Amino acid sequence: MFVVMGATGQTGGAALRELQGRGAKVRAITRDPRRASLPEGVEVAGGDPTDSGSLRAAFAGAQAVYVMLPNFPQAPDALAGSRMAAQAIANAVREARVPRVVALSSGGAHLADGTGMIRTLYDFETVLRGTAASITFLRAADFMENWASALPVARSEGVLPSARTPLGAPTETVSTEDIGFTAAALMLDRVAGERIVNLFGPQDYSPVDAAAVLSRLLGRPVTAVPGNRDDTVAALLAMGASSDYAEKVAEITDGLNAGRIYFEPVGERRRGNVSLEEALQRLLAGAASG
Repeated sequence: MFVVMGATGQTGGAALRELQGRGAKVRAITRDPRRASLPEGVEVAGGDPTDSGSLRAAFAGAQAVYVMLPNFPQAPDALAGSRMAAQAIANAVREARVPRVVALSSGGAHLADGTGMIRTLYDFETVLRGTAASITFLRAADFMENWASALPVARSEGVLPSARTPLGAPTETVSTEDIGFTAAALMLDRVAGERIVNLFGPQDYSPVDAAAVLSRLLGRPVTAVPGNRDDTVAALLAMGASSDYAEKVAEITDGLNAGRIYFEPVGERRRGNVSLEEALQRLLAGAASG
């Protein structure tokens, strides 16, 4: 049995599909099993990411688990909830005696300060170490799907705002599909000990590149334009996020632009297959059908 957290989300859903495609039995963990929409043949288990008891039950009998941290965007202390979840997941892995763990992490997770919300992944990796005989930290680049929030304005106004600077500089990015596919492959891989796998897309893309792709897909000119941290914070506050969470998300872009957040030069380096055009086309198709 292979157990997947976040199975109704992007990377977890892709991991689940890949595992099923390879003939594996899969158990999906969700907060509310009654409301979960999952493929036929998937076992469903309830689990609260901050409750080690429910997670321990969901992990029982697993050959491997894919674990990830949730965000707590409305929390006054944005890091506190994630720390609680990290400890609950680590306790459940240890108590359920899970033999293999694949944990979703990020570039910059080796840094203890100056990384905003990425700090949660430093804490996550720290508490997971030593909990299982095989642990893989899957450190992924920025998600291509993070462009989703900018697509409405690109479609309506022909501009693509980005806080990443300079706009023409390629940045490390990867599709959530590739993350899920890679996570599934790592879950099936019987490798002992701790390892780090750094994952990137087939190539690096700049905001200018993303605008050019959208120009082709939308059939209208789209121009990359500079955004700023104030815009990011204001947008998150408007969506109901706490000021602490909004500031820590903006701190990620600040750190990337300044070069303070980077991939540690250790571990294995892999590239996925999903191009930015494929990822954006999927996002546009999903918005149209929705």
